Amino acid sequence: MNENMKILAVYFRAGSGVSVIYERIINNIAQRAEVDILTDQSPILDMSGVRKIYTHPFSKGRSKWYRKFVRWFGATPFSTAWSKEAINCVANDYDMVIAFVTSAQLTPLVFGKYMAQQRGIKFAAYSVDAIPAPGGWTKPGEYRGKLRVIARTLSAADYVASSNRHMLEFQLTTFEHKEGLRSNVLLTPSPAEEYNLPVTSKAVFLYTGSLYGLRNPNYMFMAFKRLLKEYPEAKIVFVGMRMKFRDMRSILSAEELKHIEVYEHTNDLEPLFRESTVLIDINADRESDPFLSSKIVTYLKTNRMIITECGSDTPTREVFAGLNTVILSEHSAESFYRAMTLALERAHSNPDYSEREAVIKQFSIEEVSSILYNDLVELCGKERK
Repeated sequence: MNENMKILAVYFRAGSGVSVIYERIINNIAQRAEVDILTDQSPILDMSGVRKIYTHPFSKGRSKWYRKFVRWFGATPFSTAWSKEAINCVANDYDMVIAFVTSAQLTPLVFGKYMAQQRGIKFAAYSVDAIPAPGGWTKPGEYRGKLRVIARTLSAADYVASSNRHMLEFQLTTFEHKEGLRSNVLLTPSPAEEYNLPVTSKAVFLYTGSLYGLRNPNYMFMAFKRLLKEYPEAKIVFVGMRMKFRDMRSILSAEELKHIEVYEHTNDLEPLFRESTVLIDINADRESDPFLSSKIVTYLKTNRMIITECGSDTPTREVFAGLNTVILSEHSAESFYRAMTLALERAHSNPDYSEREAVIKQFSIEEVSSILYNDLVELCGKERK
């Protein structure tokens, strides 16, 4: 253990999935440094590896104005009060405070800035989201509100990390930089299981998760309509949603709609992966976007071909360029059709899925935690363990 580097990690339980990711990173770093946790609720995982867990509940008021503050700003007037109370609960021997945040709850940033200024220590921040989400993902009022909070808090940061290069470049435009600011990319680590399934001769396309915001399935439906002429037994399976697809019934005939299956959410994806031939990922319908689909690593760890529809200036195209088992489609019906036919051809020709190993490693908890640990050591001027 590095006795000379002591870290306070602050995060809120804004969502169980993201909280687990942050807790896994903290657990990993705690193997080489002394780490305490400050959170609003008890951790989800076993955090016995950390030095101390401080739980300071946050106001759960549900008034109309409370909800508006959270939606517009990601923080509330209670965030400052909470920070002033919470700082008296924690130890007084830290080299730094690191805020793990999401766009849904920015109070850890408010606390991080306050503690760094009060204690004279380093302030680091890591987010899996672009805050505020740019161009169409966020309503104008919410965008302006969260931008104000980001500008005020991150201007005090000594280190900022985001989950891909495009997102980091955007984030660095949202605040005035403190002299000597450091930054880096920390890909969002995934605990996804690995599936090594029997080869299938079918033509089944599987999409998991929701379709919302700027994601547009219409190019896929138009491509599928054309594909059915060559593969009359083909079908598309959606799992994890209840929504009605925009324009689907105007694109596909009643007979073609029989080739579409929609199922509600399930935690057991193995049977669906087993029956599938190609896995589909759809990103925002524009050429430039900073988000990388969270489902893509789960897909990568499954021995099935992948089609990912994305713009020309996106992290998806950057991370997965050059992989023969990942087909990159443009936002057009023609491109998606070519991707579908090529994916089926390769799926039935014994593709080499081992080519993905280097990319998968980049998303491992060990790799991401190691990068963050080394960055924090350099920030504090300590020795590595």
